Amino acid sequence: MALILRQRFVASRAAGIVSRTIPLISSTSAPIFTSSIRHLSVRRRRREGGKSGLPKEEKNPSALNCPPKLTNTLKFVIAAQEFLDKIEISLEPMKKCNDVFTVTRDANRLTLELAPTYGEYSFEIFEDEHIIALQTPISGKFSYVLHSDTMEWVNQEDGHFCEGLFVRDLIRQCNGVPKL
Repeated sequence: MALILRQRFVASRAAGIVSRTIPLISSTSAPIFTSSIRHLSVRRRRREGGKSGLPKEEKNPSALNCPPKLTNTLKFVIAAQEFLDKIEISLEPMKKCNDVFTVTRDANRLTLELAPTYGEYSFEIFEDEHIIALQTPISGKFSYVLHSDTMEWVNQEDGHFCEGLFVRDLIRQCNGVPKL
């Protein structure tokens, strides 16, 4: 009887089934299999550069997703100032809905100060590099360039939109939504 049970255990183990036996007192006095649990092997994902055969250095996402940058300084400055104006105007209605909500604007900087526990948001224009930097208390600091085809402010590394990240972080901490 023990040999038969051992053969069943080995066969079920090879199939990925583990059986537990609980001896019960009965007229046959044979152990009864009470449950079967099937364990599948763990599937793992391939690492970067697995099947394609290309080394990791050639699959640099920042080089592939880098948006075409606007290089005309005059157009950049005008577009950057218009963007900060747009952000400032879109934040005006939110002042009524929040206790601490102070917007300050300089020539190349827009700052939104919230309650001390929430921090501050800031946009800063860097004319030399043709970028706008956004600093948020949730996501940190990101640089954005003006896409020459779509005229949208996009991240240099992964191509996400500046407005999207700003709104996503802001609505987590404030009442209302900016009307962009």
